[in-house]
Amino acid sequence: MNTPSSSHSSPPDLLSVVPPIAFCQVCGKDGHGKHFGAITCRACAAFFRRFGLQNNFKPCKKDAKCGPPKNGWFNCKSCRLRICKEIGMTSDNFQYDRDSFTFKNTTTTTKLQKRIPMSMGSFLGRPNLIIYCAPEPGSIDENSKYTIDVQFLIDRALHIMQKGSETPIYAPNSLEKLALGLQQIRGPPAKKVKMLSKIGQEEIFALWEDDMLRVAKWFTYFDEFQRLPSKLQLYMLKGVWNVFGRLERIASTAIARQQNICGQSVLMSTVNEDHVMCDIKNLEVDLSWCSRYTFEQLKFFDSTDHEKQLDLLVQAILDLKPTDVELSYMLCQLCLHQVGKKYQGEILEVTDRFQDVLSDNLHDYYTNRQNLSKYSLRVANMMKINNTIEQCIYRDKVKSDLFRVFDVFYVKCSHPDLFLNA
Repeated sequence: MNTPSSSHSSPPDLLSVVPPIAFCQVCGKDGHGKHFGAITCRACAAFFRRFGLQNNFKPCKKDAKCGPPKNGWFNCKSCRLRICKEIGMTSDNFQYDRDSFTFKNTTTTTKLQKRIPMSMGSFLGRPNLIIYCAPEPGSIDENSKYTIDVQFLIDRALHIMQKGSETPIYAPNSLEKLALGLQQIRGPPAKKVKMLSKIGQEEIFALWEDDMLRVAKWFTYFDEFQRLPSKLQLYMLKGVWNVFGRLERIASTAIARQQNICGQSVLMSTVNEDHVMCDIKNLEVDLSWCSRYTFEQLKFFDSTDHEKQLDLLVQAILDLKPTDVELSYMLCQLCLHQVGKKYQGEILEVTDRFQDVLSDNLHDYYTNRQNLSKYSLRVANMMKINNTIEQCIYRDKVKSDLFRVFDVFYVKCSHPDLFLNA
């Protein structure tokens, strides 16, 4: 019987069983391990994982004879992929959908979808608040809409412009004369202010009338405008009346806040020579006279925070503290730019000429009345406010276009260009 030897035999070296990691079989750089059936570096493994199944490489310019890489770099992706396949790299071991969050999110979404009951809103992919479907082309019967006739309002505005200013006014230039006219159309300081909690058909018509007639009266203080033919005057009036009211109301609100007449989110305006204000945060708007949708439902088309926008503009006016001359220039620049962009052609030439005249007047005002040689910063701040208002006008234009597409209103205007912004 053989007895075991007294000498201790050591176990075989396990490290000698595992072959040492050689160089990458594709590019020749230091290998990282066995990837997809071959010893490769990380870069070549990632390359094959990305392009092993799908690739849109251009054919090799050297007819697949690029040769080995130079210093581990390939100039031809097609040849690099060919070498990967020649050394035995295979896509059999590719793994898919390994991201844990993908399955988790998919499962959560599936559960939520099962919990949401099927409704018309979820079926159409539109909010349940209101379902807007654009009518088929030609299906809208314009005869079924009733017309708002504003011809009487235009006639009154033309009569005011033909009549001219109430009393002869002397001013050094047109801009300063417009500043005096701005004081006239504003009227005396407000002693009593009426608070509006609801706006409906009557209040909206009164605002339109007040804006139109005040702009017509203000233009009677603009000598260059008074020299235009009546046809051009009417076109310009139609293009600026609703633009003028935006900035003028913000300026009036800033004055009221400075005098502690109103607070945050409150907007000042004038209706039939009465000073009124409304809290836009709590204002009730009745649209039953012109639309089958409520004001709350129409907010679907508008994501703007109007309260924040108002406060930013009013604060900008308070910081600037513009004089009546500066405010008149801002009003003219905003109105003339909008009407010129809207009508183009001859009216654009007229508005450009007017802006040149008013710019010279503003320069004269700064240098000779205010003794300011450097006023570019004030003008820049004025234009910043105007640019913000123009952005608001553009957003309203886009919203109005959507209203027309979805046939939101069942009324139409006898002069639709009155409500079309540039």
